[in-house]
Amino acid sequence: MEEELDVREVLATGKGLDELIVRASYDREILDEVIKYLDDDLWIVQKNALIVIMNVIEEYEELIDPLVRKLLVMVRKSEAVPLTLEIARTIGLISKIKPELIQGMVPVILANYRIGDPKIRINMAYIIEEIMRNNPRLLGNIVREIASMLTSPDEMDRLVALNFISALADNHTRYVTPFLPRLLSLLYDRNEIVRVSVVETLTGLALKNPKFRKIIKAKLQELDDRSEIVMEKVREGLTKIALAESEEGGEAADQASTPP
Repeated sequence: MEEELDVREVLATGKGLDELIVRASYDREILDEVIKYLDDDLWIVQKNALIVIMNVIEEYEELIDPLVRKLLVMVRKSEAVPLTLEIARTIGLISKIKPELIQGMVPVILANYRIGDPKIRINMAYIIEEIMRNNPRLLGNIVREIASMLTSPDEMDRLVALNFISALADNHTRYVTPFLPRLLSLLYDRNEIVRVSVVETLTGLALKNPKFRKIIKAKLQELDDRSEIVMEKVREGLTKIALAESEEGGEAADQASTPP
């Protein structure tokens, strides 16, 4: 006979979470109890409930649609970044499991991003990033939106656009090729935080795509920013790029020395 679980205690402490996931995978009553804690007052309980649900959701496909609708309500209210990130990761994962469902929600997500208050915009940005990482084709015309954000007078728009581009690159760097000229010009943005962020974004692109690496490396090498914070990021970026080149050179040498 299985020991009785105090579901909320597990969700509040995180102790026994693996066992709860196993139990929820075959016991619908346990899962239903976990689901009700998505409305708990503590964000950590909500977050851990979501972790359990997402580990078993493919066993209960009929729950995916109502879950997504619930998450879009939760994310508008969420003030805890860890919970918001978990909601975003969940929607990103579902975009691969049931892409047609998320595609139908994309207009709502984008509308909330465009016209929401600052908190809602930030939360929706996390969701958009995760969809970009998992299934960017669902976002349709988002490329035009990012291009517009990169030239926005609002520094927050420019920063969010950089995050979106990094997320797209996690899926495939071909999605970010159209943005490369604008990214390079942002190395001279008037805002220090934007310049720091674009150095980080370009470094990430250089590490993922050797075709981008030469031009990005050259631009970083010639940069002489008045901000020591920016220059520290540049030095870090060049070090990472040099390490990547060294590792790839070593792999190429090993392959060349291996007899056919």
